[in-house]
Amino acid sequence: MISKKIVVWLTAVVLLALSCSDADYLNAIPEDCTALVQVDVPKMASGSQFSGRQNLLAGLLGVTDVKDCGISLDAKLYLFESSDGMLGLAAKVASRDKVEDWLNALATKGKATQVVERRGFGFSVLNENWVAGFSGSALLVMGPVVGNAQAGLIQQMANYLSQNADQGICETPMFAKLDSIGTPVAMVAQAHALPEKFVAPFTLGAPADADASQVLIAAKMEVADSCLNIRGETFSFNKRIDAALKKSQSIYRPIRGDYVQSMDARSTLGIFMNVQGADFLALLQQNKGLMALLTGINAAVDMDNILRSVDGDMAINVPVVGDKFDITMAAKLAHHTWLKDVDYWKRSCPSGGRILDTGPRQFCYTDGQTVFHFGVSADNQFFAGSTAQLAAGAIGKAPQPLSQAVVSRIAGQKLVAVVSLASINNEAAQAALTLLEPLFGKLNTIVYTIDN
Repeated sequence: MISKKIVVWLTAVVLLALSCSDADYLNAIPEDCTALVQVDVPKMASGSQFSGRQNLLAGLLGVTDVKDCGISLDAKLYLFESSDGMLGLAAKVASRDKVEDWLNALATKGKATQVVERRGFGFSVLNENWVAGFSGSALLVMGPVVGNAQAGLIQQMANYLSQNADQGICETPMFAKLDSIGTPVAMVAQAHALPEKFVAPFTLGAPADADASQVLIAAKMEVADSCLNIRGETFSFNKRIDAALKKSQSIYRPIRGDYVQSMDARSTLGIFMNVQGADFLALLQQNKGLMALLTGINAAVDMDNILRSVDGDMAINVPVVGDKFDITMAAKLAHHTWLKDVDYWKRSCPSGGRILDTGPRQFCYTDGQTVFHFGVSADNQFFAGSTAQLAAGAIGKAPQPLSQAVVSRIAGQKLVAVVSLASINNEAAQAALTLLEPLFGKLNTIVYTIDN
């Protein structure tokens, strides 16, 4: 009996050790990363959406012979963003010697630097601005970084490669959440990790005092028709914030699709929903990002009262994100009784501001810096924009409407954000797309949908 117990106990210890060893490469992922994407390479490679494409590792790391590069082909890949904004990739190493040979072979072709050893780990620089570091269990690729900053990144990566199970990502709530999603490509990210201008729709429903780092997105990802479809939930590890986020989901009703043709495919961001205005206003008033868009307008135009009159589809559209932040808004109205207050708004404008009539039930507020055109159509639709043309287009048909593939993913959903990748030209976003393209192919649109 004692002998059998010893055998069982030893077997359990061996299995545990093998399990930990098998996941050793995950210890190299920083525990404080702000975004983490899990890629099940075998499942993706066998999926119909990737049929006929070269092996994902070949596209992602520039490997000509994936079977001889030293990287394990049966383990998951991880993409991440570190807390200091660096993008990274982590892969399991099957043979350290073969990884070194592969990188040195790239160096002879001018695509990398010769491998050097630092603190017992090998390092090389890929394509001049991506640092690759490896041990016997893990390969890390991080960047983009150039010049003298590469030496600092190498030191940082050596620290990551030295981490044990207690120091890496495996013991964190973020990893547990990611591992529970169970799809070939899954993501968990802090809203804080998103570009600043895109954070607002993902933090709707969070208490006003919640930080964007406390609001997270857990999502399933798939690609079709050059569109990255992300279906996810917004949540928080803070129980109070999580309860508020979940409660807020009840205000969203199925989108009819009244304004899907109003967003131009070249616009940066579109947000679609169907709400009763008073309910949405309560969420909006807690959201620093979206309230910031109305700064300067609320001083003269009672947007709160306008929003209370909404009942139906509503769309907020950002044509271009840059130094000049344009915006349009369209909404179905239950009534427009607030029109009788416009004369009062005209008389009570702050110094330097004025409201002008620009047409039947159409107005323009300006104070020399802010310009806001707004009005009500004959069929009871609210429209607004930073120019007369944008305001009118908010309820019209865009010159270059969204593709039918994108439109079909909006109607019937609760809250949808559409991002046009062609219009994003900041360096960080382009670096992220560089990592995603080998996985998903050339993308032109991202559609984010909350789980119903």
